[in-house]
Amino acid sequence: MLPLKTTAWLAAFCFFGTALADPDFGTTKNAHGYRVAGPVKQTRTGFTFPLAFNDKGSGGVDLFGKTLKDLTVTVDYETEDRLHVLITDTPKTQYLVPDTVLGFERPTVHRRAQHPNYDFKYTQNPFGFQVIRKSDNEIVFDTVKQPFVFEDQYIELTSALPHNANVYGLGETTEPFRKDTNKNVTTIFTADEGTSLYRNSYGAHPMYLEHRKGQSHAVFLLSAHGMDVFTVDKRITYKIIGGGLDFYFFTPKLATPNNIVSLYTDLVGKPFMVSHWMMGWHQCRYGFSNISVVDDVVKKYKEANIPLETMWIDIDYMDHHKDFTLDPVNFPEDKVKALISNLHNNGQKIVTMVDPALSTNSSYEPYKRLSASGALIRNPDGSEYQGQVWPGYTVYPDWWHPDAAAFWDKEMGDWMERLDLDGIWIDMNEPSAFCIGSCGTGKQNTDPGLPWLLPQDQQDKLNAEQYAAVDAMAKHLNDTRDLLNPKYTINNVNGNLSVHAVSTIAQFHGNVSLYDIKNLYGHAMSHATRNAIQKHNPKIRPFVLTRSTFAGTGNRAGHWTGDNHSLWNYLKISISSTLTMQMFGISYSGADVCGFNGDTTEEMCTRWMQVGAFYPFARNHNAIGQIDQYPYLWESTAEASRIALGARYEMLPLFYTLHEESSRLGTGVWRPLLFEYPEVESYTKNDAQILLGTDVLLSPVVDQGKTSVQAQFPVGKWYDWFTYKEIDSKDAEKEVTIPANLTQIPIHIRGGAIVPTKTAKYTVDETYKTPYTLLVALDKNNAASGRLYVDDGNSVVQHGTSSIDFAFKNGKLRASGKFGYKHPEPLGTIKVIGGNAAKLTKLTIQGRHYKVSHPEANVAVVENLNIPLTKPFSASF
Repeated sequence: MLPLKTTAWLAAFCFFGTALADPDFGTTKNAHGYRVAGPVKQTRTGFTFPLAFNDKGSGGVDLFGKTLKDLTVTVDYETEDRLHVLITDTPKTQYLVPDTVLGFERPTVHRRAQHPNYDFKYTQNPFGFQVIRKSDNEIVFDTVKQPFVFEDQYIELTSALPHNANVYGLGETTEPFRKDTNKNVTTIFTADEGTSLYRNSYGAHPMYLEHRKGQSHAVFLLSAHGMDVFTVDKRITYKIIGGGLDFYFFTPKLATPNNIVSLYTDLVGKPFMVSHWMMGWHQCRYGFSNISVVDDVVKKYKEANIPLETMWIDIDYMDHHKDFTLDPVNFPEDKVKALISNLHNNGQKIVTMVDPALSTNSSYEPYKRLSASGALIRNPDGSEYQGQVWPGYTVYPDWWHPDAAAFWDKEMGDWMERLDLDGIWIDMNEPSAFCIGSCGTGKQNTDPGLPWLLPQDQQDKLNAEQYAAVDAMAKHLNDTRDLLNPKYTINNVNGNLSVHAVSTIAQFHGNVSLYDIKNLYGHAMSHATRNAIQKHNPKIRPFVLTRSTFAGTGNRAGHWTGDNHSLWNYLKISISSTLTMQMFGISYSGADVCGFNGDTTEEMCTRWMQVGAFYPFARNHNAIGQIDQYPYLWESTAEASRIALGARYEMLPLFYTLHEESSRLGTGVWRPLLFEYPEVESYTKNDAQILLGTDVLLSPVVDQGKTSVQAQFPVGKWYDWFTYKEIDSKDAEKEVTIPANLTQIPIHIRGGAIVPTKTAKYTVDETYKTPYTLLVALDKNNAASGRLYVDDGNSVVQHGTSSIDFAFKNGKLRASGKFGYKHPEPLGTIKVIGGNAAKLTKLTIQGRHYKVSHPEANVAVVENLNIPLTKPFSASF
């Protein structure tokens, strides 16, 4: 969460001498570049060759750091679709992302791909290179005739782009789905920041997808260093403050956006598989005054008949904001346990927050154990790094220390056991801090107070003192680099790299500075937390939600998009943010529904509930000091919530099937229209509509005062989810006006789809216990198909799963596939809509006849079937 601060941090910018300035959108004009300086050597997987700096007399040297004059280029033809290009200094002094689970586990490649769909070409002097997609001879990355700078604290590389390029990704930032490619900078540097538009925030994802001429490719720069990525007309320019150039290029013959995401997640890791309950509706808020308020929220949800699956508690429950403690007055243990027991008895769940920053109070047992283990972040002089966060002065676990896992396993396991928790929510893991440097050194057992509440003159004095101390501490570094004030200043939202964060000179196991791995901290913590929960309960799929992420975090945790705002433009952009996370391989993601900062309104919250009801991770949450925004508080919001959540719970089998596909293929649960219809040019800019997989289209109202929405429909038949009214789209580009009163969200099912559904109940478990319904939406050929995935919904190891394919053609419905799960609910209803549904009068299954009813002219319904989904079957109309 972002503290409600005054001008403390802006004052800190000034003391650090790095007030926010306009970024330099240009490229280096006097870059001397490099030349190929030796023979090409073949390897088992590709080839390698040396580069030498072009000395041209004065200038062009040590622009923002120390020029590294000898480089090595390594080219690996890893797969038919993926090319790896690594450029680093020959002595290997530059820090690259570690090849471990806490960094990035690189693939093992034994031999060169035999039939790659790419060429790698390069020029000798000055050195530049091109990556060419062979299937259409398209140059997808081109640094030839562009400046190239490689210094220890500044690397600059530019590739050509088409005019008005369609670029997606690069983050985490709060902005439209399609990047501004006219004049835009994306800073990639994890930061505790309240989602200012176009600024860096919690995650670090140096990956982009470009869609060009109806085909897509992607570029992933594996780097944990801070960087600015400029998308300026006809070029993309990287300006990085360390490391190397560790590129992966994705150029498949099947150059669709979905296939690109699948290939990217082949590399970084597939999204984790959810449990049933994780797909339900979640509620939290920061500012619960006591446990009775939490209990009251649970009761009022039930009274309003709005589904509630999981209750969350923010840091309010803690004793003086210390992890693994309970406030004895406002959240006494007996009452907290009573609430949790009641939730569990009603089939509901509980999740609590845990931060990485641990109080240094001498009576705090977790601190004593961490300190004794030595597995914490240190200062350059070897002392404990003691910053400040919510508990006051704090230390931070060093996830790379060999004893960190054992420490965290115990703390997390004991906490889960003590309260019988269902999941853990990680915050502040960028990692965040409220002071500059190790401000708590020598101040154990004192209460610093929140700095932004101090008078301005005291804030100024405190910041000056802290900067002087951290500057003095930097002298203990065995490093020639300036880690506090690198000469090239990235466009960091918080100004100096050490403001509102653990300082860049903080030390990790192996004498690694935070400067080199800051962007990995939350990623590593997510792994440690998931492992700890897994050890506590090895049979059940663990639940971790993290704020800070990196490439591959979706394999171990979900993500919410952080401290957004109760503003209409943030409602719309929440769609873009969630779509981007899907592309990054974090399928279980969503935004704080109704907004975190600021006061929502009835209309805004109503419309946001309609969108948020379908986020893959769906939770209402807001900040302390803001008005309550529970959906039962306004009748229009309550009614809209019941409708939208009712539809979501009906679709739970669809969501679960999509999550299984995501965990296996990497594709998103949410998808933009472009990803399914890449040939439609106008879809490159459509980020207001959402596809659930391939078959369900959401067209929410995201503008104040509107009671209709302009929607686009791919060519074919689409049916209203609620009324089954048909839209026969002949023009995919055309915008259609769809009415949407305040309590309705337009939802359409694609003609040609079969969607398995359930009868919506109050909890996910109750919903799943109902028989299946097959919603068969016919296309122009009176045909449809779909898939259902079934397992027990919770176990890590499944003893049987089902993957059932449904097909409807010529009046016959067939179920085939894998039927390994032994206890699925039966198929109770078949509902056919559109096409020749009106002519269907009788259904025959294995010699038994069933009457068909027609509640609407274009709808045929057969009920009370009780067909077991444990073996194939066919049914004829």
